[in-house]
Amino acid sequence: MTREGALAWCGVEGDRCGHGGCTSPGWRCAMPEYQQLRDNQWLTSSGRTELGRSLYADLLQGFQFSVCQTPEAFEAALDVRRRVYKGSCGYDVPVPDGYDHRSWLLLAENAASAEPVGTMRVTPRSAGRLEAEEYFSLPPRLRSPRTVEMSRFAIVPGRPKLDRLPTAVSLGLFKLMMRFVTERLGAAHVVMCAREERIWTFEWLRFQRTGIVARYAILGNVEHELLTMDLGNRLHDRGDLGLAEFLFDTEHPEIKLPAIQPGLGPTVETMGQSFLLAMSA
Repeated sequence: MTREGALAWCGVEGDRCGHGGCTSPGWRCAMPEYQQLRDNQWLTSSGRTELGRSLYADLLQGFQFSVCQTPEAFEAALDVRRRVYKGSCGYDVPVPDGYDHRSWLLLAENAASAEPVGTMRVTPRSAGRLEAEEYFSLPPRLRSPRTVEMSRFAIVPGRPKLDRLPTAVSLGLFKLMMRFVTERLGAAHVVMCAREERIWTFEWLRFQRTGIVARYAILGNVEHELLTMDLGNRLHDRGDLGLAEFLFDTEHPEIKLPAIQPGLGPTVETMGQSFLLAMSA
């Protein structure tokens, strides 16, 4: 697989954290190499085995991924972020911060032990300005209640014999985010902020560069660029068959999509608020 076809996430929000050599508080992983897979599987032209089973069916095995719907789950996700950002990375950031009460948190857990191992945040602009807007002026098309921001990626440092943890957790969180914002929120755009050396990864994930750059003061004053994804158009471009196979054509029971849209924030009282109603208001 080429550089453009490998998912080598090392996060986008820092430069001092270590996950087995990773230099950020986020993620480091790679989609399985096509050549290695071809050496070990009989593949059809669709990228599936001769038995019709996706190569990526077992990629998330051993983990489960969900949208936090209870105060306990919300706190577990915050604890992962706290351990990574304030502990491993040494950032002086509040956890929780001023955006968590109006965001959804995604949580990755070890399926056997229920130990939290990763998290991501999704913030809808329908509930107020995004964190990115502290640093960037959004283009007019993104100043919409149908825009969401993904941020605050965190994966706990790996342990011996758990080398695949960053890969599985990163991919699982991304797939959950994509399904959640499209199938439950009806979002039109996703925005995020990335350091220069990480941008190629997110371009492969169908994000586009805006050329809008600013220093992210809260995270080491490192220069970041605003990236965007048009969910109405970019998802139809299947230029990388491996990514398309994983995101759209492979069933993963490990992904626990909520039956209905949960409310924002950590408290039970907020559960059931309607993002879609807010969009039409």
